[in-house]
Amino acid sequence: MKLRLTERDVRLRLEAEDLETLRQTGRVELVTPFDAQTVFTCTLRIDAQTAMPVAHLDGAHLTVLLPTQEARRWLDSDQIGIEAYQTAGLTQKLRLLVEKDIGCQHKPQARSSDVAAER
Repeated sequence: MKLRLTERDVRLRLEAEDLETLRQTGRVELVTPFDAQTVFTCTLRIDAQTAMPVAHLDGAHLTVLLPTQEARRWLDSDQIGIEAYQTAGLTQKLRLLVEKDIGCQHKPQARSSDVAAER
């Protein structure tokens, strides 16, 4: 699973293995250690009590919940993504996007920062 955060978006992209894990177990998790004491986790979970896709942040743990029927419909179809918005603060909206990562059909161009890092 890939996670992308911006000031207005939380985007999760699931590869085939992630999709199968989510289908079989109802959850998939990304774990990223930062140092010996700090581990960031991101969990995508299918939840029967959830009416709309929603994200929660608790310390270094991000949880994204998907309603059961919506998740099953998405997993069992050609639909690429699930998109939702939630209130973030008094006047802002946070966009949630959960997508199937079906692979890139062309070779991506290297970013200058990638090239510099390879030297």
